[in-house]
Amino acid sequence: MEIGSVIREKRTAQGLTQEQVATALGVSAPAVSKWERGESFPEITLLPALARLLGTDLNGLLSFQQEMGREEIAAFLGRLVQVAEEGPQAAFALARAQVGQFPRCDSLALNVALTLEGVLTMAGREGSAEEREWIQALYRQAAESRDQAVACQAQAMLFGRAMEEGDFAQAEALLDRLPPQPLYDRAQMEARLAQAKGDGDRAGQLLEHQLLQQASGAQTTLLALLELAGREGRRGDLAPLADKAVALGQLLELAPYGGWSVRLQQACLTRDTDAALAALAGLLVSLETPWPGGTSPLCRHLPRKDGAVLGAKLRPGILRELTDPDNPTYAFLRSDPRFWDLVGEAPAAP
Repeated sequence: MEIGSVIREKRTAQGLTQEQVATALGVSAPAVSKWERGESFPEITLLPALARLLGTDLNGLLSFQQEMGREEIAAFLGRLVQVAEEGPQAAFALARAQVGQFPRCDSLALNVALTLEGVLTMAGREGSAEEREWIQALYRQAAESRDQAVACQAQAMLFGRAMEEGDFAQAEALLDRLPPQPLYDRAQMEARLAQAKGDGDRAGQLLEHQLLQQASGAQTTLLALLELAGREGRRGDLAPLADKAVALGQLLELAPYGGWSVRLQQACLTRDTDAALAALAGLLVSLETPWPGGTSPLCRHLPRKDGAVLGAKLRPGILRELTDPDNPTYAFLRSDPRFWDLVGEAPAAP
C-alpha cells in the first residue's frame, strides 16, 4: 500500500479530518490532501509526529510489510524455480533479494531454504560453503518461528543435517523440541469436508496424495530396517525385507525408482557386484519411466508425471552420490568398468 493510502486509511480510522492533521503538524490542509493523493510526500522530519498522530509507527506508516501471504510465497517459489534454470547462482541471488525485503517472514525463509536445496540437488551440486551456510541460517530462523508448523519442519531439516554431520547431541536437542504427532488426521478431515461439499476432485486428490505419502513412508521404513539388518549382520533378513519393500511399491503403484533403490541397497549390503549393477541399471532407466498418475484407480485425481523430465532433474544428484569418492557405500563398484559404463566416464586420476 502506498504511503498516501496509508495516511488516508489511518487518518479516517482515528476520526481525524485533513485540517486537524494539518493543524497538528503545522502544515496546510492542501499539503495533507496532496500526501493522500500521492502527489507529494511528507518531509522526513514530520514522519515520527505523523505516525504518532495516526496511532501507528514508522513501519506501519511507510507500509513495511514483514510477512508474505501463502499465495505470494507460492508465486515467488514458482518464479524462483524458473530462474533456477539459468543456474543455481541466479536462484540464490533472487532468493537473497526477496528474503532481504521480508527478513522476518519465517515461512518464506523455510520455503526458500527447501527450494534452494532442491535447486542444488537438481543441478548435481553440493553448493558452496557460503550457500550451504545461508540455507542453514534460513532453517535456524524458521526453527524459532511462532508458527509451529514452520518451526517443526525447520527443526526436522536441521535434525537431518545434524545426523549427517554426526552431531548427535544437536540432533537429540532438536528432537526434544519437536512435539508428538497429533492424534487427528488433517488430510482425512479435509477430504471429508470436501466430499461433504460435493468437491469430489479435491477429496480424491487429498486421499490419493495421502496414500502415496503413507506408502512411500512405509517403503522408506522398510529400507531403514534393511540397513539396520545389514549393520547388525542379520544377512538372512535382508532378502525378506527387500522383497516386502519392492512388493509394497508394486502393490500400491509407487514410482519404480523406489524398488530399484531397495535392490541396490540390498546388493551393496552384501557386496554383490552383479546384483548391484543390475539394480543400478534398472534405477537409471526408472528415472525416465512415467508415473501412472491419472490412469490408475489409486491415483485417478493426480496428474501424470513426465518421467523424462523428472529423471533429467534427479539424475545429476544421483550420479554425484554414486561417483563421490568420499562415499564408501559404492566404493566396491567403482573398480568395475561396467559401473562407469552406466554412470559415465571415470574421473581422471590425480
